[in-house]
Amino acid sequence: MKRTGACLALALALGLAGNAAHAAGGNPAGGTASGTARSALDLAAYRATYVLPLTYVTGLNRAPFGPQGRTFRNQEMEFQLSLRFPVWSHPLGHRGTNLVFGYTQRAFWQAYDRADSSPFRETDHEPQLLVETHTDFRWLGFRTRIVRVGLDHQSNGQADPLSRSWNRVFAEFVAERGDFAISFRPWYRIPESAAADNNPDITHYLGYGQFRVAFRGGRDEYTVMLRDNFNTGDNRGAIRLGWSFPLNQRLRGYVQFFDGYGESLIDYNVRVLRIGAGVMLSNWL
Repeated sequence: MKRTGACLALALALGLAGNAAHAAGGNPAGGTASGTARSALDLAAYRATYVLPLTYVTGLNRAPFGPQGRTFRNQEMEFQLSLRFPVWSHPLGHRGTNLVFGYTQRAFWQAYDRADSSPFRETDHEPQLLVETHTDFRWLGFRTRIVRVGLDHQSNGQADPLSRSWNRVFAEFVAERGDFAISFRPWYRIPESAAADNNPDITHYLGYGQFRVAFRGGRDEYTVMLRDNFNTGDNRGAIRLGWSFPLNQRLRGYVQFFDGYGESLIDYNVRVLRIGAGVMLSNWL
């Protein structure tokens, strides 16, 4: 419980610090794509940081947990913390290009299962090392503002039989047009030996990339994330819908809906349906 309180306090403190810097507005992606919302430690918001105190979920992958999995509740808490830190600004004298370390943590907490001491069901860690370049390429009325290329490791930090992880090379293209922002992020999974691979079929469920759209309508913001394996014979994919709205100058209400595969690593090959509500502290891209 102490560890949980510390994680949530850190997410709130850093999220509020970052959100204060762009509370007045910005691009429809929340102004974090370029890392402009920085703390005194030169940390910046990266992806969305949010806390959903109550979510309702169906389709949890209970099997890997043995008897404990049968006691998991459909009501659980979810939160995500995402930060970035510039490692090297303007490498080789190229202005507008930065070497960046990013970290995203997403946790699914059985907070209401008091009989079993409210365990964390799953915590996924995703460190990245990437090169980010600011551009101004125009196409179909859109302006490609950021191009990223990097290495991504995602793991739930568990031992067998709960261990899930994979490594990827990825690229990301972020573009804007008026109140719209879009992001396309293709990836290639780095092969592992059969003996070391805990999830050899993960690309069958999570595919080879994802597409995001953000739209600002007045003071409200709407987001869509799509993934698909493009296998017509055995199609798998996911959709995540988000709606955020201002509560005050620092906090935004946030409602999220997810349907599909890969919501968490332990659930990567199980279709999950979830809806939740809470607060958003910093937005994506």
